[in-house]
Parts: sequence; structure tokens; C-alpha cells
Amino acid sequence: MNPLSRRSADPTALLVGAVAVAAALVLLVYPIGRASLVAFVRNGADIAFANLTFLNFERFFISASYQRAFWNSLWSGALSTALATALALPMAYAVARVAIPFRSLIMAMSVVPLISPPFIGSYAWIMMLGNNGIITQLLRAYVGIDLPSIYGPFGVVFALAMGYFPYVFLVVQGALAGGDPHVEEAARVMGASRWRIIRTITIPAVLPSVAAGMLIVFIKAIGDFGVPSILGGEFQVLPTLIYYQIHGFHNLSAASAIAMVNVALTLAALWLLARINRRRAHATLTGTSRASARLTGTGARIWANAYTWALIFVAVLPQIAILFASFAEEWPGTLLPTRYGFSHYFSVAGYLTQPIYNSLVLSGAATAVCVVFGAVSAYAVVRNKIVGRWAVDAIIMLPFVLPGLVVGVAYLTAFNDGWLVLTGTGSIIVLAYFTRRVAFIFRSASSAIGRIDPKIEEASTICGAGWGTTMRRVTAPLIVPGVFAGAILVFATLIGEISATVLLYSARWKTVSISIYEFVLGGELYRASALGTVVTAMTLVLILVASRLVGRNMADMFK
Repeated sequence: MNPLSRRSADPTALLVGAVAVAAALVLLVYPIGRASLVAFVRNGADIAFANLTFLNFERFFISASYQRAFWNSLWSGALSTALATALALPMAYAVARVAIPFRSLIMAMSVVPLISPPFIGSYAWIMMLGNNGIITQLLRAYVGIDLPSIYGPFGVVFALAMGYFPYVFLVVQGALAGGDPHVEEAARVMGASRWRIIRTITIPAVLPSVAAGMLIVFIKAIGDFGVPSILGGEFQVLPTLIYYQIHGFHNLSAASAIAMVNVALTLAALWLLARINRRRAHATLTGTSRASARLTGTGARIWANAYTWALIFVAVLPQIAILFASFAEEWPGTLLPTRYGFSHYFSVAGYLTQPIYNSLVLSGAATAVCVVFGAVSAYAVVRNKIVGRWAVDAIIMLPFVLPGLVVGVAYLTAFNDGWLVLTGTGSIIVLAYFTRRVAFIFRSASSAIGRIDPKIEEASTICGAGWGTTMRRVTAPLIVPGVFAGAILVFATLIGEISATVLLYSARWKTVSISIYEFVLGGELYRASALGTVVTAMTLVLILVASRLVGRNMADMFK
């Protein structure tokens, strides 16, 4: 018998694949499926054919607040995507096609807005651009300009764009740097001007990548809860409407219906992204590994450096402002604090020991579950151990792109009553975290397993080792670095997670992100700044460790 056939028929491998599928059905498919059903019944009614109704969806046609939230989500998502793209494209061209120094540092700095949770940056913009913010006061005193209020649609669009533009930058920069230089060189030899080459060759070549980056930003923007909840004021969007339906009216059915509309928007964007990626796969094939030529002219280098570093400075300004404000002892409406100190850090350390502990425990437990399930599922899919592996891949990846509040609603409806009640426990948060982040481990493990020649495992089988022994002594040691790096990335991004947590936490399991959020809502911005600085520093250190482990630039881990 062929060794590969023996290994494929190993009952242990088949059992592992079956367990992975069963876990995916219970923890991923069941919650979202139940939330979909709850959306079609009245609040509190049993899920039964006789109780089915379109009442919760009819509100989108008859309720002014529902209609406003829907359209606000669409146009704020579209505007923030447009602004993020307009900011990112020149920076992507500068980094990929102009000879500027410190490129690795620029790439690393570009992911800082992605590392720090967007809601933390939101209250930083309040300190800078609020009615008495530092920048507002400077412009008013020295230039005579009054900025629009940071509260409302302007602030939401601006904060979302500044938080998510790196997605467009990373995708487009990679496409520009990896393009075939021979095509542009041939056009240059034929006498084409630089602008004509950009217009007729460069832009069409990277257009699919631009569209893909834009759709990623749009999906993130329409599902963001933290930014509109802090900066929105009366500007309500779908995620904040979901939150108020649960915390204000305890209406799971209405929240589920809103969540399904949000999911529909996300799936529509994903469908467009899939079509774009199919075209992109054919458009980016090249027979050369040589990098594209970079401009070395003085004017181009001055422009590229000035624009790139200015945008990076503005992007990381919220983190700088948070660090600065965390040391402010007294700030009585003046341009700068009148006294500095460490009292806010001492206050945070004494008062928030439990939330910090909860975040570490919940994030650690969720990371462990992600590692086990993600690695096993990746092996089952890559090595063809299960039927319908494409479905498992889709099931694992879908919750990753769904808004956090949608996942929170799904878990509330699935585990609030019935055969398994988890509401109010730490377990429901762990499982929700697992659902949202298992894709990181699945992808990193799939990539690592795909690089292992199956003949190595076949040799182990020929020598008489069973599947379990081969996994433990051959496969696992080879994939551990990649999986461990993915685990650090999961843990780091879960520390500041708020979208799903805000619906699922209880007094016993309040996390550090919820504590920051409560400080902001309560006007205690300086204590929020101290805690936010700690969270951002922890996250940054963990991401740096992960990038060192896999030997990749920090920016590459977010592509």
C-alpha cells in the first residue's frame, strides 16, 4: 500500500478531522445560525415556524432611527474608505517606488494604528481636536481657524480613516514593489513620459490591489463600534444601534436583525473582494524577481520623505497624545498641563488589578483554544484529511471579518438559554474571542504545514510511526515557530478587544478594554490614557516578539 494512503486512512487523523468539523459547527455555525433565526421572531418568543415574522426587518422601512443608522453606516464607511485610500496611495507609491531611507522603520511604524484599538485613538483625538484640544487651541490662537466639532460624522470618518488607512497602504505597497519592472522599462525606452507610464501601466496593474484594500477598510469601518460610540454623539450607526437594542431595550431579536443586515453588507463586500482577488491572481503573475526601479531624483525624494513621515506622525499622534496625557496631573483648560506626575499610573495599578487580570486570563485561554483548534484544523485541511475542506476554511475565516458586535449577538442568542447557558461567565467571552481570532492561527499553521514536504511524514510512516507519533515528533516541531508567532499576535490583539466584549462581559469578568471605555464615557480621560498606554505598550512588545520569531517585518504580519 502507498504510504500516503496508509497515512490518510489513519483512524486517529480521521477522528481529529471529525472533531475539528464538529467544533466548527458548534462554536461557529450554530451561534450565527441561531442569531439568524432569532432575527425572524419577536423578542422573547420561541423559535418556531408559527412565530416567524419579518417585523424586526420591517423597522428598516418604517423606523427613522433604523434608516438613519443604516445610511449613516454606508456613507460614513464609504467616506472613511475614500479618505483612507487618498491618504494611503501616495505613501504606498513613495515607499515602493522612491529611494527613501529607513524603509523598514516606515513599514513597522505604519502598523501602529492597527495595533492600538481604534477606540483608544478616538479619545486621543478628543484631547487634540476637541473644543479645548491642543490643536484646536493652537489653530484658534495663531491662525484664527475654528475646526469642525470632532463629535459627529466628521470625527467618526476622520478617526476611522486614520485608524484603517494602513490596510490600503500595506496591500498597495506590496503590489507596487512586486510589479514586473520590465513592462515599465519597455514603455520608458519607447519614449513614454513618467506620468503616462503611471496612468497607463502602473495604475491599471495595481487597481485590483487598491480595490481590495478599500474593501477591507470598508468592512472594518461599517463594523466598528468603539469609534462611533465615543465620537458619534447623536450620529448612530448599525453597531451602536445593536448595542442600544441590547443594553437599552434587552431586545435580542431586534439586535439580531440589525446584525444580519450588517452581515449582509459585509458579505456583499467580501463577494466583491473575491471577484477582485480572482482578477488580481492573474494580473500579478511575473517571470522576474527583480524589484521595480526606484526614483532617485532630489525632488521625488524630498516629496516622498516629507509626505510619508508627515502621515506617519499624524497616524501615531493619538498614541503620543495618550502617553503625554497619562502624565498630566493638572490640566485646567490650558494649552498644556501645569503639573506632571505618575499618579494616574498608581491609580490604575491599584484600582484595575482585576480587569487587567481578567484580560490576561481570557485572552490567554482564548489563545490556547485557537492554537489547538487552528493547528489541528489547518492540518486536516492542508493534508486533505476531511471532505469539504473548503467549507471548513470558509467557516473559520468568516467570523474573522464579521463585526465584533455581530459575533457578540450570535453568542448571546446561542448560549443565553437552552442546552448550554454561558451568559455572564468568562467562558462565553473566551469562545467569542476564539471565534474572532482562530483565523490567525489557522492561516499561519496552514502556511507552515504547506511548506513541509509530505515525504518527510511519509518517511516517518514507513518507519512504523503512527499518525500521532509523526505529528508529535516530526510535524509539530516544524510548525511551532509559525504557530507560536500567530499565538502572540492573537493574544496581543485580544488584550484591547472591545466590540464583542461590550455585549458579553459581566461585573465579574470586566476586562481592561471595558475599563478604559468606562473611563472615557465618565470623562476620566487621564486615567484612561494611563491604562491605554499600558495596553498599547504590551501589544507593541508582543507584536515585536512575534515578528522576531518568524523573521518577518511587523507590517507583513498584518497583510
